Amino acid sequence: MDPLAEIEALVAIEGRAPGSDAERRAAGHLERRLRDLGREVRVEPVEVMPRYELVHLIHVGAAIVGSVLLTVTPLVGTIVLLATATSLFADLIGGVHLARRLTPRRASQNVVSPEDGGKPGTLVLVAHYDAARTGAPFGRRTSELRARIGHRIRRPIGLLEPVFWSVIVLLACGGLRLIGVHPGPVVLVQFIATAILIVSVPLLADIAFSGPVPGANDNASGVATVLRLAERYGEDLEYFDLWVLFTGAGEGPMLGIRRWLRAHRRELDTSRTAFLCVDEVGLGTVRYLTKEGFAIAYPYHRSLLQLCRQVEDEDQEDRRYGVRPLVSRSVTDAFAARRAGFPAVTVTCRNALDYTPHHHLASDVPDNIDGDALDRAYRFCSELIELIDEEIGPDLEREEVDAFAEDES
Repeated sequence: MDPLAEIEALVAIEGRAPGSDAERRAAGHLERRLRDLGREVRVEPVEVMPRYELVHLIHVGAAIVGSVLLTVTPLVGTIVLLATATSLFADLIGGVHLARRLTPRRASQNVVSPEDGGKPGTLVLVAHYDAARTGAPFGRRTSELRARIGHRIRRPIGLLEPVFWSVIVLLACGGLRLIGVHPGPVVLVQFIATAILIVSVPLLADIAFSGPVPGANDNASGVATVLRLAERYGEDLEYFDLWVLFTGAGEGPMLGIRRWLRAHRRELDTSRTAFLCVDEVGLGTVRYLTKEGFAIAYPYHRSLLQLCRQVEDEDQEDRRYGVRPLVSRSVTDAFAARRAGFPAVTVTCRNALDYTPHHHLASDVPDNIDGDALDRAYRFCSELIELIDEEIGPDLEREEVDAFAEDES
């Protein structure tokens, strides 16, 4: 299988925004590709609210109103800010949708290819196939600056962190005002946090009025790699049935997989099912995510991370993959699986500054895909899959043992 050809075929379906007609055509294309591999396939429709930029415009607007109210009626302003912070936090961690319910609903779909070999475990390969909207916050210079600052302070800076922490700071200012604290520093901090939110309004609006990108790296590269892995390991693992899940509305974010997990949670045993997410693997060297999350960096499963470290240790001598761990302040589909209680991990690729230069830009085209990066990610995932089967698989046959038990030591 030629991964570059697979990427080009998916990118040729232009405008794959979450919930769009193009996304539905892309789902049909992937359904046919999986059938070509001799796999059982079904397309499962879901209803989503994918306009995250509108959601956060609502949050920002409400927070600005709350900040203004703090100067007039501190109690009312604090209540508004508390409601805003609750809705924002819940949305960022993939929890209950509050403000999002005010945004348009769209029909999307997940492409699912199960394997029923009667094996004791299930390994689900995941990649989202939709494409994101571009916008000013994703500019090359802005992304590089954020990455350089993150490297300098040894902590990644998420795209939505300024909004999240500004709302939290305003809520704290409201609490101080309620107890009668009105010193100059509180007023200054409130002013700065409000200014950050005001600046974010045109940035989020720019995303809202922008179109979808080609999405060659994000995430046609992940789709192509999962297809290669499915071709190689389908019905070939000793202890795991290999499922393929191509999620819609991944740029929502995580909307397709959240609906899928909600629908199939009872069918899957958290002690016998693992998720391997492949996301943006067309540029740079290999990374495996140890933690990720917009608001709180949520840790991934220790057993899977130990196997990733094992491959990393073996890679130290010849640096075939250039692999190293990474903490991300964004989210992939594995984040939703992990929060649902499943062992999960994400494999991605990044440059030396741990970002991807064409992320959510019109320049994310097949010509900018590095074939060597695709091969590195494929071979790393192959080794990881084989280790999961060899190291964890045998314990699945012992009913008294939780094969994915996390070692607390």
